[in-house]
Amino acid sequence: MSKPGLPRVLLFDIGGVCVVSPFQGILDYEKAHNIPVGYINYSISKTSPDGTWHQLERGEIQLDADYFRRFKADLEDEGRWRDYRHKLATQTTSAASASTEPLLPATTERPPVPDIDAEQLFWAMMSDSRHPDPHMFPALQKLKASGTFTLAALSNTVIFPPGSPLADVAEEGDVRRIFDVFISSAHVGMRKPDPRIYQYTLEKLREKVGPDLKADEVLFLDDIGENLKPARALGMRTIRVMLGKTDVAVKELENILHMDLGEERQERAKL
Repeated sequence: MSKPGLPRVLLFDIGGVCVVSPFQGILDYEKAHNIPVGYINYSISKTSPDGTWHQLERGEIQLDADYFRRFKADLEDEGRWRDYRHKLATQTTSAASASTEPLLPATTERPPVPDIDAEQLFWAMMSDSRHPDPHMFPALQKLKASGTFTLAALSNTVIFPPGSPLADVAEEGDVRRIFDVFISSAHVGMRKPDPRIYQYTLEKLREKVGPDLKADEVLFLDDIGENLKPARALGMRTIRVMLGKTDVAVKELENILHMDLGEERQERAKL
């Protein structure tokens, strides 16, 4: 089988790929408030596809006080907290069984559901994800300057209310200005990993590049494995960007594109 040729389109997720991952904000919040690491992501994922978070990213509800009230209720659901504690205990027991160390005595204590300030958590996530990634952003600049590829983005987004500090995007250094095509979930009413948004994206790319664009001529980078599966099912090529390892993804891009994307400069920018 012949090796695939160069992609014509480079399709990027934003958070965790082009800018600092919002997951970092979640991790920092969990550590600061003694919440088991991973619980918040678990809770959000278990409300899919119609949790408050997912509705916001599809543009179905507004980012207001009612959103934060509902988001807090999702995060503090007794059933999900109980299920997560059970999952955590099962993993701990399995790890202990495989260990030669003596087991700690079992406890019947049931910690209460964490009191989560949903608004503080949300803005911490958004604040972190305003900063460009120190490895991927310089690579994007080089790719843009080369003019070789169509650069596109497919991102799960939110619409900030008027007057929000994050509603107005600074013209200087705006990451979105790099892209020829930008697909925002909150503006199109679909979010990853809904297969429909990938088909929609491919259609928009064909409008930009040409009707002959094939799915396997698109290379998609995302930090969430579930978001890559529908892309591969459609025929796109993919790169998984691991948390804190965007430098590895840049190297993988270099190998595929036969380009030097090294960081000669690291300009600061904000979304």
